[in-house]
Amino acid sequence: MGINSYYRPVWTCGRYDDRQQVAIFYNNISGYCYFFEDYSAAVIGEILAVGRNEEIELTIVSTKLNISKESLSPFFKQLEELGLVSSIYPNAEIIKDYRIRTSEYNCQLAKIEKTTKEKLPYAITNAEQLYTEKVGGITSVMIELTYNCSEKCIHCYNIGATRNDEEKSNRANRQELGLEEYKKLIDDLYDQGLIKVCLSGGDPFSKPFIWDIIQYLYDKSIAFDVFTNGQRIVNHEERFANFYPRSVGISIYSGKPEVHDFITRIPGSWDKSMKVVKRLSLLGVPLNLKCCIMRPNVKSYYQVADIAKQYGAVPQFEISLTDSIEGDKCVSKFLRMTPEQLEIVLRDDNIPLYVGKEAPKYGAQVRNMDDNPCGAGYNSLCITPEGYVIPCCAFHVILGSLKRDDIQEIVAQSTELNYWRHLKLSNYEKCGKHDYCAYCNLCPGNNFIEHGTPLKASEVNCYMAEARYKLALRLQHNEDPLEGKSVREKLAELPDYIPMNIHRVLSNNYSETRSKTGG
Repeated sequence: MGINSYYRPVWTCGRYDDRQQVAIFYNNISGYCYFFEDYSAAVIGEILAVGRNEEIELTIVSTKLNISKESLSPFFKQLEELGLVSSIYPNAEIIKDYRIRTSEYNCQLAKIEKTTKEKLPYAITNAEQLYTEKVGGITSVMIELTYNCSEKCIHCYNIGATRNDEEKSNRANRQELGLEEYKKLIDDLYDQGLIKVCLSGGDPFSKPFIWDIIQYLYDKSIAFDVFTNGQRIVNHEERFANFYPRSVGISIYSGKPEVHDFITRIPGSWDKSMKVVKRLSLLGVPLNLKCCIMRPNVKSYYQVADIAKQYGAVPQFEISLTDSIEGDKCVSKFLRMTPEQLEIVLRDDNIPLYVGKEAPKYGAQVRNMDDNPCGAGYNSLCITPEGYVIPCCAFHVILGSLKRDDIQEIVAQSTELNYWRHLKLSNYEKCGKHDYCAYCNLCPGNNFIEHGTPLKASEVNCYMAEARYKLALRLQHNEDPLEGKSVREKLAELPDYIPMNIHRVLSNNYSETRSKTGG
């Protein structure tokens, strides 16, 4: 006799769009999400219609959707294998056991050595992309809750950040949105089709009502990511895990505590962040270890990949460091890797911008001049702490203000957003018109930071593009900077970093403007 009922586990969330008959369903312990269409989507809609840990009777679903029980049973069995439904009531013991099994699996999976080709970041169509393509609209949003932070990272691009202890921080000098304003924003976005939120900052846990925001997202069954340093969730890991974040990105800059703490300028910060990583790993929370590579940590950044393997996390390395949103060029002047350092790091296949013969065209990307090179502002937006709506956290052209208008009005009426959405790469002054442009990870936000327009190529973008292009040419002529050695061996040969006087280097400030988007 078959199973007559299942339960929707507490760790799931998702959304069904009856207009397009598509659904997205998240398993927030495994970290996977799944896309469904037609009849299968309607079934997911019935599952999502019940509360978490509530019972789903197959007979009722069968009658309502006019689908035979014989057809539903194997489908529900498949869903159970994916952790999306459970034939056993998911009590505390079941949840604990599932967390442990998932944590052990993640750790085992992370330790499996992959070939370079397996590591390369090929563009793949995932469930969220498929769902968004079908329903359209704003389906994801990043909310920068505050620029306040429990760390003082020397490379921080947020407005008001300092580079040394003598400089005055202006992070807190903002008229930030309140809790009720955020609830209204989330409600309005949900009405437009929102499925996922990323909570960022600063550090989002520096916001006094962060737990209220998390509770609100959880209650509305909205998937959410969190970018944090973890400092303020020490000893609160289980409380956090019980809201089942889709993923948690934690900043770890080295396997050496002293290197990490030099970058954060907070003694003991490595120990606290690592305590959170270890605890969340045991709780089966999907983890990303985020590491910006710069001169102070270039000789030890790779140790973050070793830590990630140990705790079943995904290492996320970033080498395209961004200068400050408010025009401070400290990062490119004092912290950006030198050409010698960069060509070694670019040979590391853990780096998304890897250059090598295993990558198509050694890492080059053919661009369509009739397309916009950046997808920000189409199905995703970013909200600054004071309620400005911008395309993304690195692209601070103001599309509107939530203190004056509803998000629906901004999306529908913003002339800046309309202008941006109709741009083509051919509209750019230099971008896409040189051989090295095929190696550019083109960020219009960097262009805007430097010139007040996305159309003029930034030095930051061109620096990386030209470095990758020159390296590709060398490799094609059998000139490898590794010289037969491993990346780690070559990094060890580099001179040690000598701390220097890092300070603001102010240039033009185009942040918080609406008028520089185009001509």
